[in-house]
Amino acid sequence: MIKEARGFGGTIAEAKEKAIAELNASEEADIQFEVISTPKKKTLGLFGGRQAEVRVFIELPDEKKPKAHKKSAPKAQKKENKPAVQKTETPKPQSKPEESSAQPKKYDIHDGYGEAKDASEIPADSRAGKAVAYLNTILTGLGCTEIKIKVAEKENAALIGLDGEGLGTVIGHRGETLDSIQYLTGLAANNGGGYYKVAINIGNYREKREEALKNLAKRVSAQVLKTGKSRSLEPMNPYERRIIHTAVQEIDGVVSNSFGEGASRRVVIAVEGGDIRPPRRENGRRDGYSRKRTPQKPAEDAPAREPKRDSDMPLYGKIN
Repeated sequence: MIKEARGFGGTIAEAKEKAIAELNASEEADIQFEVISTPKKKTLGLFGGRQAEVRVFIELPDEKKPKAHKKSAPKAQKKENKPAVQKTETPKPQSKPEESSAQPKKYDIHDGYGEAKDASEIPADSRAGKAVAYLNTILTGLGCTEIKIKVAEKENAALIGLDGEGLGTVIGHRGETLDSIQYLTGLAANNGGGYYKVAINIGNYREKREEALKNLAKRVSAQVLKTGKSRSLEPMNPYERRIIHTAVQEIDGVVSNSFGEGASRRVVIAVEGGDIRPPRRENGRRDGYSRKRTPQKPAEDAPAREPKRDSDMPLYGKIN
């Protein structure tokens, strides 16, 4: 058994005496001590400084504790071995992975809209009526006269569906004409202030175009992962670029970003953590950027000099 005490003082001897006094040990006892820290004077008599710390300890014989009487433990009763009853568990039906609710919901352009009505049932003074009137003017100008128009509305938005023959002209190359008509029809509906969204769909063209863009994003992403080089897509409008970005987010290992301005803005797909800038062409330029050449100034004609005359030469020249 070890009994110890700690003492503090201005010197080691003073700290040792205080520790022995606290320990209350006899002079004949084998006292040992350990210096924990030496004293340190204060800087300029004001800052820092510390006292000496000494640990004093003495080893004493252990006190013998009286032995406790052991109580006889009761004999364990024998248990009768009963046959174990086996429980039959009914197997639980496993949910099919196809029925998992974690699958992403397929986009539907008709989500949130009410029942589609014939264009003749839409009030002419409403925003949807103004959009239909303007759209009829454009269709007539394009020679599309026998076209059925239906309108589905929701708050501050209308979805106009067109059905008939000769609508390929309205769609145009990759939907560019349809997007332009949709933009102008929206301006006509918003004439008078506020914001009213107008979307135009022909048959299921929007759904087919979205599916084609998703497949394009998957195909290009696979090429990027295989080669490790970024790929630049064709210029797209904001709606189509958003579809590409959403599709790329669901593919591991690739990222996407948009570069360029205006109608030349396009999506670039690259390996995650790599260079996401547009790839360089053979001429060293990058897709999505236009380099303007500064016109060079025409070289100014040097002023005509008169030929030297013999009278201009010095009379006495150097003879070589």
